Amino acid sequence: MVLFAAGIAAAFLIIATVRSGFKPDFEIWLACGLVCSLILHARASFALSKAQQEIELLSSLVRKFNPKDKSAPKLKFDSVNKGQPEDADALRAVQSAIENDRVDLYLQPIVSLPQRKLRYFEAFSRLRQEDGRFLQPNDYLDAAERANRIGLIDNMILLRAVQALRQLGAAGAQYRIFCNISPATIFDQDFFVRFTDYLDANEDFAHQIIFEFTYPAVEMMHERVKSNMRAVADRGFSFSVDHIRRFDLNWRALGERGFRYVKASSAMLLAESAKGSVGEGRIQSFKQNLHDNNIDLIVEKVELESQLPGILALGIDYGQGNLFGAPKPAQGYLGPKDDFALAS
Repeated sequence: MVLFAAGIAAAFLIIATVRSGFKPDFEIWLACGLVCSLILHARASFALSKAQQEIELLSSLVRKFNPKDKSAPKLKFDSVNKGQPEDADALRAVQSAIENDRVDLYLQPIVSLPQRKLRYFEAFSRLRQEDGRFLQPNDYLDAAERANRIGLIDNMILLRAVQALRQLGAAGAQYRIFCNISPATIFDQDFFVRFTDYLDANEDFAHQIIFEFTYPAVEMMHERVKSNMRAVADRGFSFSVDHIRRFDLNWRALGERGFRYVKASSAMLLAESAKGSVGEGRIQSFKQNLHDNNIDLIVEKVELESQLPGILALGIDYGQGNLFGAPKPAQGYLGPKDDFALAS
């Protein structure tokens, strides 16, 4: 508006100057000075306005990704009014554990073979009852699934893992942690928005957090879940699949969706190897397909030393199981860095 007024004034000045035979008197010079002042003032106001907009935008981003947001938020377990009566006790126990901060992070090592050098961890949550006894996962996971509360338990694993890595600081850069997750966690769009907000606030751990799904869950995924998984992969996070039952799956499709790890049980691999050259050939073809699609193979459920020679003969790079280390509290593997508890 100021620039428009200055333009009109300048037009009148030009006309006045022409009419005076290009011999402007004092009044015309004074008017020229005022017009120049208006133009400079308008340009300065425009610059300040733009700068103010940028400051406000930056402020909103700072508020959104404030370091405080990187700490684990307080989890709330909404009461379940509908559900199966036999689930009620299990859900009350889960609710009590979450709301009273009785959730512990347990880790199980994944090692390189044959050196048995620590490479990764799989994360588990352990819920304590008021008397100190642990809830067994089999006692509450199915109930949580049926009540649509499994997302809270998945988030507990993620929050604990991220906090453990953050507390370790630079020393934690060498670790990667597999976090089990249910498709139900990322199916609910409102819940998924909060989930991705947390990932955005902790994007510096994208290369260290691997989300793990069972293959039956992958096989039956809803299109919305697949779409949301692409959004997670676009943020730099990768996926793992376990509980596979066959070797001839579409590994190319899984690789394109961001799957970078597959876990096969020692029983499955050793049983196939026992079939002789045909079985060993099938395993080698399986491994080559994984390699071609940038997917690493981890043999899991390795429990006995007697299983190891047969596994090593297959040339598998990574192993997991009680032989290499049972799940135990995070500080047992990562060192006594506080207690990895959720922030209040």
